[in-house]
This record gives sequence, structure tokens and C-alpha cells, in this order.
Amino acid sequence: MMKWASTCVWTFGGPVSLWVVGVALALACAGQPVGPNGSSPGTARVASLSSVAPFGVPSKTPAVERVDPLSGSSAPPPLGLTALRSELARAMSEFGAKTESPPYYISYEVYDRNETIISASYGALVQSSSRRTRLLDTDVRVGSYQLDSTHPLRSDALDFAEDFGSGRAVALPFADDTGVMRAVAWLDTARKYKSAAEAFVKVRTQRTLKTAEEDTSDDFSRERPVTFIGPVGSVGFAGLDQERWEERMRVLSARFRGHPHVHDSQTTLQVSTVNRWIVSSEGALVQDGRDYIRVFLQADTRADDGMDLERFEGFDAASFDGLANEAVMVKAADAMIADLEALRVAPLAEPYTGPAILEGKAAGVFFHEIFGHRVEGHRQKNEDEGQTFARQVGQPIMPDFISVFDDPTLTRLNGVDLSGYYRFDDEGVPASRAVLVDRGVLKGFLLSRSPTRGFTHSNGHGRRQEGRATVSRQGNLVVQPATSVTLPQLRERLRAEARKQGKSYGLLFKDISGGFTNTNRGGPQAFKVLPILVFRVFTDGRPDQLVRGADLVGTPLASLTKILAAADDFQTFNGMCGAESGFVPVSATSPSLLVEQIEVERKDKGNNKPPVLPAPSLRRGVPLPGARR
Repeated sequence: MMKWASTCVWTFGGPVSLWVVGVALALACAGQPVGPNGSSPGTARVASLSSVAPFGVPSKTPAVERVDPLSGSSAPPPLGLTALRSELARAMSEFGAKTESPPYYISYEVYDRNETIISASYGALVQSSSRRTRLLDTDVRVGSYQLDSTHPLRSDALDFAEDFGSGRAVALPFADDTGVMRAVAWLDTARKYKSAAEAFVKVRTQRTLKTAEEDTSDDFSRERPVTFIGPVGSVGFAGLDQERWEERMRVLSARFRGHPHVHDSQTTLQVSTVNRWIVSSEGALVQDGRDYIRVFLQADTRADDGMDLERFEGFDAASFDGLANEAVMVKAADAMIADLEALRVAPLAEPYTGPAILEGKAAGVFFHEIFGHRVEGHRQKNEDEGQTFARQVGQPIMPDFISVFDDPTLTRLNGVDLSGYYRFDDEGVPASRAVLVDRGVLKGFLLSRSPTRGFTHSNGHGRRQEGRATVSRQGNLVVQPATSVTLPQLRERLRAEARKQGKSYGLLFKDISGGFTNTNRGGPQAFKVLPILVFRVFTDGRPDQLVRGADLVGTPLASLTKILAAADDFQTFNGMCGAESGFVPVSATSPSLLVEQIEVERKDKGNNKPPVLPAPSLRRGVPLPGARR
């Protein structure tokens, strides 16, 4: 029987609308079929870490702005939230009186989402649409905090898929019609209770048929319930000048006119406001919300040998005031065109093992994939997982000048808005900073309300997309070196390391489109990062050479121990991460890193030739039809 791998897909390749992302997730993330067995992870080699300590000066601390999750609560609860609290109390009372196995915990979470998407291509508007959804997620747990209906059923693909994929959300009315809202919650609670009661029977039965589990932690942690009625998102439809942005997207997309080798291009504005309510039988009562704004530029071409090549640029902010200005976006579009023209004639990358520099954004994705997913708490106790770091708390796992933390309370870092910011996770727990690595030593994990050995409480990292089951996830991951060098010094160290290894060049990874990883024992517990711009940096001082078709691959234990030095150029990559609990906004911040050895394999080349006919004439500088003058 095939098993579902715990696969992450992190995408920066375009705006991700959560209206349709569940379908993509089912195909790309929760369901990569792999073989039935896999080898156990190896042991990290850390004895030689001191021999690769970097030279340099104390690293700069990035300028951060954060929010106290509990600040700003002042208003009374809205009518709809009060109605849901009343229905929840009735459900707990009635189930307790009328069933043999009553729920010990019920929660409601409401997602009120406004989204507007405006897209243009070659100066012409191709989409301008708005949509609002209001969905209710009901969680019902039968059993007790120690053992309940959510307990994983081991080595059962169907039950794994059920745990993470079948808990769909239901629609609520936009208006706070208390009668209708209570009726929707009543029916959904009844349905979820039936499923939970049946699941708990299977859980108890399996305990008598399977071997004892290694991690005997409780299924659910006890947390102090919070009452917080805070500000909600405000952009939505009200804060958007739709006509102005339609014209701006048309004008920006026209930068790609007149370039015959650019086969497809699009510029997109995505504006999202997400407001949430959370109410639980423990007494939690939460209202919060936030805004997301993204301008995304995409273009692609094809080399003569059939390889498809692409370039992306994204601009993310929490408000229109924080968004990059038009001149910056125009400069980015022109740079994309120049890069595509160079990529289509660049030589193919060769398979390679040796030293490399991962510039800041690429380094952020590198850490997100090879490390971040492997310190998510639920992966330490699920016996289908590789559990790479489950037993290494207190042990060195990377060089002693590297520290790593994840802090969803950060709103900005070095002037950049962070997509992974939130006040409360999807279990109503206040977000907090999780120290993961301190001077190379593993200190802890990203934790939801699913305890694991040695960690009995959440640190506010339980996250999900509407309709999915909550698991521990990353928010704002930050790599903080204790010492650093300048970027030119890092390049010189790359050349020196390449000469030391007998290489004529090292590699420089300048930009990436995303990546993915597998953490499940049923397949190779490896990662792949998908670079866009890769350069050979020659030891003899020749100019850097752009190459194409390189994918960065490897395994985490080998890769983390080989970081030699860090620069002082913190960069942030914002995106959407997809895993078992759906797509959630995240960010990763890191300085550029010099790695002693990375492995590169050739990407799929493709077989289709470039178009036979030349592109139609789309002259630059010609006034756009319908443009305001």
C-alpha cells in the first residue's frame, strides 16, 4: 500500500489564492506517493564544527518591529461571536447529557476573507475580480487530553488522509444573523462529533493491536484560555482604488512588450484581508485580523534546447504605504527581461559538489526546507516521520556561530513587512518566539497543542488553512549568526575554499523560486531548492558566469554542519508554504551563507522547441489602448 509523504511545497511563484489551493495541496503536498519503506536518518557529525568556525566581526542584529499579541483588546465581542459562544456552550451541555462518549473539547474558528486580484499581460487587463468568503471550522475531540480522537492511526494511509484532509469548513452568512449562524454551527458540530466518536473507537482498538509507541506524550495540551477582541483587517475592498491599480498593472505589464523571447508574462496585484474568530469550550474568545498585499511579476522564456526558464519578483506588504513604489517595480521588470535574455543562451550547469554561497533569500529558503520542517513538533512524535532531530535537544547540530529562532510576533525586519506575522495561532494560543538553535545547539521545536517528549505546552505555532487539521508550522524563521563578514569577503572565502577543494570555480545562488522537502520515513528524507539565477565564481578572478538548469539537492544532517561563514546582508523571502495543514503565509530571513559543500543536479530539460513563428509585434512606447492620459 502506498503511503502519503509529509511533503512541503513552498511557493513564491505567483499569488496563491486560497479559494482553489486545497486542490493543489491534495495533489502536490499531502499526496506524493512513495515506496513503503525508507532508511532511518543518520547521525549528525558535529565533532569537526570548531574547525570551520568563521572569521569576522560580531554580526549585526537586524532591526525588528514586533507586536505584543495581547495588546489592543478593547471592544466588546461582536454579535456573531457571542452567538457562536452560546451554541458551543449548548453543544457541550447536551452532548454531555445525551451521549456515552461526550466531547471533552469543542472549538469554532471563523475565517472571513476578502480577496481582490488584478492581473495584466503585455499592457492588457486579463483579470479584475473580488470575492468574499466566510467559513466555519469546527473541531471536536472525544476522549481526554491524554488520549483522544485525533491520535494518529499508524501505518494506515486512509486514516492519515482522513485526519488531514476531510475536515472541510462550512459557509457562514456574511451578516451576523445569529439564528442562521447557530444553525450552521449546530449541524457541523453534530457531523464532526460523529466522526470523532468513530475515530476514538479506532484509536482505542489500535492500542491493543500495535506495539507501544516511543513517544507517550498527551494528545492535547492544557493552555490558559485567552479573551482578546482586537482590531480586524481594514484593506479589503474599502481600501483599494481598483481603477487606479488596474491601470498601474497594465502599465507595469507593458514593460514586457517588444521582447520576442519573452513568451509569457503577467503582473498581478493580490489584496487579502483575513479576519478570524476563535471560541472554545475552555473559555477562549478571540477576534483578530490582518491585511496582505502582494504585487507579483512573472515572465518566462525557452532555450533552444527546450528548457523552460522563468523569473519571478514579488513585493509584499501589510499596507499600501509599505509597498514598493512604481519605479522599483519597473526596475525589477526590466531586470527580469535582461535575466531571461541571458538565461536562454547560458550554458547548462554540470552536476556539482563543492563550495557555494547562498545569498540571503536563497539561504532563507534553504533553512526553511532543510531545517524548519524538521523541527515542527508533530513530526517528533509521529512514527511515520523521520524524526531527524527528535532526540537531539541539547546537542550541537550546526556550527556554533549560528542561532535560529521563529517569531510570529515580528511585523517587520530591517524595514521589510513579514508575511508570517500573526497574533494568535489557529488554536487560540498567543504567538511567541521559539528559540530553536542557540550557538549551534538544538534548544526546542515549533509547538502546537500537540505535546512531544520533553515539551508539554504550545509556543503558538499551531497553524492551518481553512478546512484542514492544525499542526505545528513555521511563521517568521530567522537565521542569526554571531559573527559575519562583508559580502565581498564572503566571495573571497568562496574562491579560497574552491581552490582548497581542487575546483576551478564555486557556485553562487542568487535567486530561487521555492523548494520542497520530504520528512517521511517512506521515502528519501531529502530536500530540493529550485534556483533561478546561479553563477560560477571562478578562482582565477574571471567574471562570474551565469548557468542554467541547476537544482540544489541534499539531506539535512550533512548540509547543516557544512556552513562556514555568514555575511552581514540580511534578506527576507515572503511566500506561501503548503504542507499537511494547507497553505499558510510564511517568511524566512537569513544573511548570505558560505557552505563548504552543496550538491547540484540537472533539472528536467524539457523537449519542446521554442515557437516556430516569431511573436507578433508588440512595440514598446506605443500608447496602451484605453489608458488614461
